[in-house]
Amino acid sequence: MFEIGKFNKNFILKHALAILLLVLGFSLLGGCVTASKSPKNTTSTPRGETFPLLPTENVELSPVIPNLDRSGGLTFSTDGILYFANYLQSGTIGMHQVGQSQSPETFIDLTQWMTSYGDRTPRAHGMRIDGQGRLVVAEAGTGKVIRIYPETETDLLPRFDSTEASAVPRAGKLEVLADSFDGFSLGSVCDVVIGPDGDIYASSPSSGAVFIIRPEDGYVGMLNQELVRVRGLAISPDGRRLVAAEPDSGRVLVFDLRKDDMPAEMWTLVDFSSSGEEPQGLAFDKSGLLYVGLGDTKKIKVFDLVQGTLLLTYDAGGPADCLSYSDGVLYVSGGDGIRSLRLNK
Repeated sequence: MFEIGKFNKNFILKHALAILLLVLGFSLLGGCVTASKSPKNTTSTPRGETFPLLPTENVELSPVIPNLDRSGGLTFSTDGILYFANYLQSGTIGMHQVGQSQSPETFIDLTQWMTSYGDRTPRAHGMRIDGQGRLVVAEAGTGKVIRIYPETETDLLPRFDSTEASAVPRAGKLEVLADSFDGFSLGSVCDVVIGPDGDIYASSPSSGAVFIIRPEDGYVGMLNQELVRVRGLAISPDGRRLVAAEPDSGRVLVFDLRKDDMPAEMWTLVDFSSSGEEPQGLAFDKSGLLYVGLGDTKKIKVFDLVQGTLLLTYDAGGPADCLSYSDGVLYVSGGDGIRSLRLNK
């Protein structure tokens, strides 16, 4: 036994360094394996500087149409004609070739085409051009969603620039797409937007709802009815999100349009209630940035749609009630006129 113990002792002393290095090697190997099981999270939150925004000194603010009867909705056709509410008087929709020296002209006077009910007279607010060049309008006075067809080619009037052979059509036909839901009036109708599949969404402040209208079969449904005097609407460029403004609650809401579920899934993107600001008009640019007009504060704030991050604030040069984006220019309706903010100078 003594000889064996002596041998073990001598063996250990002789090979102590090798044994120590072997133990350290296993320890280091084990440490490396453990670290690989828990990699460090390198995900970062998107920041404002990742978006192609220009500083405010590079934004040109210009009047487009002054001296309107009252502010209202506006939209552009594919050939660059601006349509806008309340030209000359309430109930009239004007049209204007932006950049031309000619004065705006009347596209349609709704009071001559539609019936008044007591003190409720036809009046346009939000509007959009559909894929066939027809004007879809939130008729706020009597609570309808209407569609206006331009004149046929044989009835066209001279274009703003009379030297051109082509022409700009005025209204040739008007039809009511929706005036009730489930047997009840839509109430007031403030804004409309059109989805990529042709579905029309209309906001009703008095009903606290966003309605969905499918003109091809006359369907009228309710996207959501748990809203507080919802007004401005906008659809993201990919057609997957509908954004709605609630001035009274100070919220900007997002609806998921990818599913057929009703009521649609909804969440709050921005909450202005702590600042007292009231979101009114909404518009997206081509990159998907959301512009929010804040009414009488004369501000426009820009947000990303993913996290609701505030990216920039613009001076609107006046009340910012309705917005429309076209070719790098944001058009703002509010007070008694329409102004433009050229963002790509």
